[in-house]
Amino acid sequence: MTSVAGVPAPPDAAVFRGRAYADDPYPVLKMLRDHYPVFQNPVTGHWMVTRYDDVIAIFRDQENFSASPNGDHIGAVFGPTLMEYDGAEHAKLRNIVAPEFVGLNLKALLPVITRNTMALIEKFTVHHARRMGEQAAATGVIDIVDDFATRLPLNVILDVLDLPQEAHEVFHTWYPAMMNGINGGPQLRIEGQRANAEYHAYLDPLIEARRLAPGEDLLSRLVHAEVDGQRMSKDEIKSFASLILVAGAETTDKAIANLWYQLLANPSQWAAVQADPDLLDRAFTEMMRIHGPAAAQTRRAIHDVTLHGVTIPAGAYVHLSLYGANRDERVFRDPDRFDLNREDLYFGKELRYGYHQDGRASHVGFGLGPHFCVGYQLARAEAVTGTRMLMDVLRNPRFRPGTTPGPIAIRIEPWHLELEFDAA
Repeated sequence: MTSVAGVPAPPDAAVFRGRAYADDPYPVLKMLRDHYPVFQNPVTGHWMVTRYDDVIAIFRDQENFSASPNGDHIGAVFGPTLMEYDGAEHAKLRNIVAPEFVGLNLKALLPVITRNTMALIEKFTVHHARRMGEQAAATGVIDIVDDFATRLPLNVILDVLDLPQEAHEVFHTWYPAMMNGINGGPQLRIEGQRANAEYHAYLDPLIEARRLAPGEDLLSRLVHAEVDGQRMSKDEIKSFASLILVAGAETTDKAIANLWYQLLANPSQWAAVQADPDLLDRAFTEMMRIHGPAAAQTRRAIHDVTLHGVTIPAGAYVHLSLYGANRDERVFRDPDRFDLNREDLYFGKELRYGYHQDGRASHVGFGLGPHFCVGYQLARAEAVTGTRMLMDVLRNPRFRPGTTPGPIAIRIEPWHLELEFDAA
């Protein structure tokens, strides 16, 4: 990129295809915010919007922007879900499923989260104790991703759906394949669709059984819940079960691991949380701002829309950069710094519609508006509860020497966060 009259040239296709952008997109996103706040990506053709206020405005503007693009990638793997609907169709489905994930219903899930967390802690603690007995010189090592973060949310979801924990390994194979099918190329799309079909075939007899003999699990509630006399169809139930499996497992595991990375990469913040574990709620919020699990959401322009002198044509896809918005200097001071004490971030319960009344801004890591993530409380509870309990077990955790720790990057590759800790 070369400068013209002090303004850098717009990034070309090579920038977006490069490993540097995948590993750390923030320098490019800052340049776009400053000079090209509405920019057509030369690789995808999508229009990138990177400023916080603009992202907020488009999330809110249902007259000019549709969530239908979710059907192109999420729907292509799962079938139709509430994420791709607008207006009345979206409201009907959300009104059925949202109550199961917010408010008082979450209290019933907290013991499940705690139980699964304890089981995992016991499992890897026993494992390392055995290794210590066999190899006296060994030290405690854990991969936060493989050994904990990918296991806890899936165990919780299996319990929530009242599915056998013995099915963990096959589900652990299904959900990454489904997620990769959303974001990857044609072959990954096929593999994701195959995994989704296998999952749906697994659910078919269970849905019928819960229809005849419902329990207290979420699957039974989805089968029998209704709003204004309407119920979800069997296909809608299965598609939502796919959505909650991937969103609840894939997204939450990245949130847990990113939380551990940010805390350990900032020793003063880690020390503060150790001294006062109640700060983990603030740490989760700041993690969602500085580098949450999702990089962007996509909308389709219903009409021509002009923003910052640039016209986005009707039918065009608009890439709402969550990463760009959450580090906008116009809203967050020193946005590249992880800070539990920042005064410009709203640290309370996540807000569906942006700015809090006192002027502090909420992060947009869970989206905004009608399509705000229905599982946000579950994700927060899993990450905060799981981390709090893990902190009680891992003594003096630190990044394992010889590894290259970092937050999840924008690429489909295995991700690891290896730690070592003082063995008992």
